[in-house]
Amino acid sequence: MTPLRLLPIEESAQRGEKLGMLDWLATANIFRGLLHSPSAASAVYGVIDALIFHNTVAARTRELVILRIGWRTSSEYVFCNHVRISRDLGIADEEILGVRDPERCVVYSETDRRVIALADELHDSTQVTPSTWAALEKVFTPEELVELVVIAGCWRAIAGFTKTAGIPLDDDTPSWPEG
Repeated sequence: MTPLRLLPIEESAQRGEKLGMLDWLATANIFRGLLHSPSAASAVYGVIDALIFHNTVAARTRELVILRIGWRTSSEYVFCNHVRISRDLGIADEEILGVRDPERCVVYSETDRRVIALADELHDSTQVTPSTWAALEKVFTPEELVELVVIAGCWRAIAGFTKTAGIPLDDDTPSWPEG
């Protein structure tokens, strides 16, 4: 399969500006692909903007969900970008890379494990089990629960797009981490 041609950076920046996108996101490879369809790019950008910049879920929790989805889908673009983002947020490598085998990650709390279970269950069957949901309801508000489900679904869709379209990593994003 031939990868989707990325828009030139200047064209992507212009299209993104028309949609009110942050320049650094409009010129990221994912949006250089998505901006072939301004309406799709606008929708994805709106969800990302809401869940990263206007969220109620803690950044670390959000990143655990995204990292787990990236790992489970074998999406180099999602996983590696969010390894970089998580490191920028100051999250320890043990926590970041622990999503690869969460049962062996000794630093995870029971809540972390339930959040990762949410990501796994949505990935596997598109539904969170009643036991996982009940445990999460004890720790998260309804608003946060909605965000957690939408985070998992959004980045699952992003993984599908980046893998199908053959979107390469951005120049500032290292490839799969070792270990």
